[in-house]
Amino acid sequence: MRKLVALMIFCAAPVFAQQPDPVAVVAQILNLSTDQITAWSNILHARQTAIEPLARQAQIQERAIGQALGSANPDPLFVGQAIVTLHALQMQIAQANAESAAEFEKLLTTDQLQRLSAIRGGAQVCPVVPAFQATGLL
Repeated sequence: MRKLVALMIFCAAPVFAQQPDPVAVVAQILNLSTDQITAWSNILHARQTAIEPLARQAQIQERAIGQALGSANPDPLFVGQAIVTLHALQMQIAQANAESAAEFEKLLTTDQLQRLSAIRGGAQVCPVVPAFQATGLL
């Protein structure tokens, strides 16, 4: 519970300094070994390779939708098809992220998995923490 409260405070803390390297933070918090970091690096590289072309295609679809909707007489069929295509690309990106996370989890020890699970639980609470701070409850 103490860790969850610390995580919530960390989430709500304003960031004044330069952001730390996310990979380094995760590696430190989960106490990853050198071998785990190397394997995770390969997983991240594979994820990036899979996602980059999908993200480029998604940006193209978003621009096309924006341009079509910005025209005097948007073609509803084109806009609908572009939205469906964009959604499919977003789902493929989400799938690549999920597969990457699953591969990463396979690298972890039981203790590391428990820490990751606690952090994921705390992340669900983080968005509400600023409201508690603003009202003086934290």
